[in-house]
Formats: sequence, structure tokens, C-alpha cells
Amino acid sequence: MLRRLCNRKVALISLLLLALSFFLTAYTFAPGDSTSASQAFLDNYARRHHTPTPTRKKSPVSTSQTTISTTPTGTTTPLAQSGLQLFVEPTAGEQVILNAINNAQQSVWLETYLLTDTNIINALEKAAGRIQVRVMLEPNPVGGGSPQSTLDALKAAGARSPSFTLTHEKGMIVDGKTAFIMTCNFTYSTLNGKNREYGIIDTNTPDVQNVIDIFNADWNRTAIQPSDPGLVVSPTNSRTDLTAFINSAQSSLLIEAEEMQDSGIEQAIVSAAQRGVKVQVILPSSSTDSNAPGIGTIKAGGALVEEDAQLYMHAKMMVADGSSAFVGSENISSNSLDNNRELGLIFSDQSIIATLQTTFQQDWSVSQAAVQPGGR
Repeated sequence: MLRRLCNRKVALISLLLLALSFFLTAYTFAPGDSTSASQAFLDNYARRHHTPTPTRKKSPVSTSQTTISTTPTGTTTPLAQSGLQLFVEPTAGEQVILNAINNAQQSVWLETYLLTDTNIINALEKAAGRIQVRVMLEPNPVGGGSPQSTLDALKAAGARSPSFTLTHEKGMIVDGKTAFIMTCNFTYSTLNGKNREYGIIDTNTPDVQNVIDIFNADWNRTAIQPSDPGLVVSPTNSRTDLTAFINSAQSSLLIEAEEMQDSGIEQAIVSAAQRGVKVQVILPSSSTDSNAPGIGTIKAGGALVEEDAQLYMHAKMMVADGSSAFVGSENISSNSLDNNRELGLIFSDQSIIATLQTTFQQDWSVSQAAVQPGGR
């Protein structure tokens, strides 16, 4: 009996020791498992919330570049496969023009309406000492301000005035390889914070050659019929091309303009609105009575018209259906389309159009509904 009791005690003690062993084993490894789980959670949290930001490659920027809180975020778009770049004023400032002049290797030809920015004049004077500089200016700009002092300052380069009602083009050719087709005059207020303006830098050989041909014809006071279908040229094809452009719109039409003073273009805008196109037009907040009849016409026809309350709307820009665009010197006025020398471009570069649309929407957001005199 005693032996059986001893054996039972031994067995019981063995079972107790075995249970204690299992308990100690579980206790020993449990903290390790808990730590591993916590560490895994922290690692996952770190990966979700503290992953280093990937390095972004910068888009290539031209050396001639210098884009908008009320404007897009780059001064120029990168040179696209289309051979076009866009710069937007007032953010780009005068530097985009100064760089082009200062970096020119052979020639700078300028045909424009106003040239009063002293920095650009000085750059042209310096360039004239090393390369060919040719300048054509309007001798009698609206509002006065004879450019004779400017012409005298550039006498080393020579200057001429073409025989048009107004030479209202804003164009520049650099080294016979690059054409600047712009809405902006070369004045300080235009290029330094006052105006909404656009400029196209065009390196397409057919475009550039046609701009050269126009310049030479104007320099020599001879007639010319441009052959490039993308160029919009007054007094040759502006009316036809801009009317066709507006007529092509199927869903949307964005317009930024300084003037609304041509019944033909106004009727094309009305026709677009009446066939279901969403037409949005921005004009200057200082729209005068001369714009009032045109504003009344297109508003009555269904167009939405606002006036920019922040920048002076000197741009001449249209975007149709987000797929094609126009930028140039042409105002929506009969004189501009039928009598003046004007230069513009119709194109379909999507990156440039995206910037134009973004800029337009920013301008629209700070604009106010146009009200004509008399509350019309």
C-alpha cells in the first residue's frame, strides 16, 4: 500500500512538473510573439505614412523660358512634338523676350504695334551691334504715343512702317528659325503684371517660313498671300478662318478677347450657342460703350459673358471643344479682321490647350457678369 502511494506521489509530481514546464515554455515565448506582432504593425504603419516621396524628374525647360495665383504654374510649356511652346503673361514677364533677343545668333526681326519697354529696346540696341536687327512699328498707334523716340533709339538697326490701316501684329522672328506669334505688345505694363496675354513660340519650318515671307513682304511693301493653312493673317484670311473655327465647335467654346465689335463674328458666336455649344466669353472689366452692342448681341443669343476684374483682358484666344485653339493679335473687330496687319495661329497641341483652359477657368473664377449700360 505504501509503495502504491509513493508511486502515485511520484506520478503526480511528474505531472505537476510537466505542466509547469509547459507553462514556463508558453510564458517564455509569448512575449517574443507579442513583440513581433507589435513591430510588424509599426513597420506597416511606417510604410503607409512615412514612405519617402519619390524623386520627380523635371520637364526639360528651354533656355528662353523664364506660367499663374490667378495664373498657371509654369512660365512656358515645354517644347512639344508639335514644335510649339506657350508662354502666359503676366507671369512670364519680359524675360522670355529678353532671353530670345540676347541669345539670338544671326538675326532678330520684329513687327509689332507698340515697343516702349526700355529693357527690350536696350536689348535690341545691343543685338544690333552684333547681328541683323530689323524692326517694323505702327507709326500712329491708337491713343497716341508716337514711337519716333523708339525708332531713333534703334536707328542702327533701321526701321520701317508697313502700309496698313494699322500694323497691329505682335510677331518676332529669331535666327530665321523661331517665330513668336503673340497677343502682347512690348510695353512695360503689358509684360510686367497688368495684362492677360499669350505667346506662341513656333519652330515649325513651314510656319516660320511663312512668317518670314510676310515680314519681307511688309518690309518691302509688297502684297502676299500666305500659304500656311495654320496661320491666321489679316487682312487676308482672318475673317474666314476665325468664323470657321467658331463654327467647328460642337460642345464648348472659350473666348478671351479685348473687343467684341464685329457683327459677323458675333453672329457666329450666337449660332454656336443656339446649336447647344456652351460659349463662355471674358472681356476687359473696363469694357467701353463700343463693346456694349456686341455684348448685348451674344448674351441675347445664349453666350455667357463676364468681365475680368483682376487683369486687363488684352488676350485674343479661343479654344473649341478642348481640342483646337487660336492665339494671335486679331481683335474681334472689323478693322482688325479686314484692314490691319495681324498674325495668329490655329493649332491642336494638347498640352498647350490644357494650359489655356486652366488659365481661362482661373480668369473666369475672378470675373464678374458683364452688364451693359442701361442694365441690358
